[in-house]
Amino acid sequence: MLQPIHIPCTTPTRYLSFNRALNLRLPGELTGDWHFELAFFCTSDEPAKTARLAGVGKTTDTTPTLGDLGVRDMAAVLSQKKVSDGAQPIYVANHFRAIADLAFSDLIAGRIPPVVTPETVNQWLDTKEQVQALVELYLTPLQGQLSKAPLAAFNKWLPTIRYR
Repeated sequence: MLQPIHIPCTTPTRYLSFNRALNLRLPGELTGDWHFELAFFCTSDEPAKTARLAGVGKTTDTTPTLGDLGVRDMAAVLSQKKVSDGAQPIYVANHFRAIADLAFSDLIAGRIPPVVTPETVNQWLDTKEQVQALVELYLTPLQGQLSKAPLAAFNKWLPTIRYR
């Protein structure tokens, strides 16, 4: 039997992100939702898992440059899928923001993101316009939060992110 993961209290600036966010979509969105069950449930015989958040007060915080861009309340979707009761908002990064957060978590350590590669971006996003929006609106602004080794990694990595 499966049990839902625990999602801590969220806000528009402290939100669910990373791979879990990549496995959610709002009605009408075509990306995401590949491994929903793996991302949001665990077996009842193992300890309950807690979702990792990004944002203010967390290790990965892109809010200084991105604010709440791409963060939306997905309580209704998570309630429909039996992850929450829908009583409280659950703020979740859209796919662009989740990708930016994944990249930033490596960049702040001075590493080129091994998970956010041109290949994975082109699996997660479907069109040239989506990849362009990711680069222009979500990734390029992150440069303002980086210096030294993280900035060098960013400058080497960002030009590789392009549509097929």
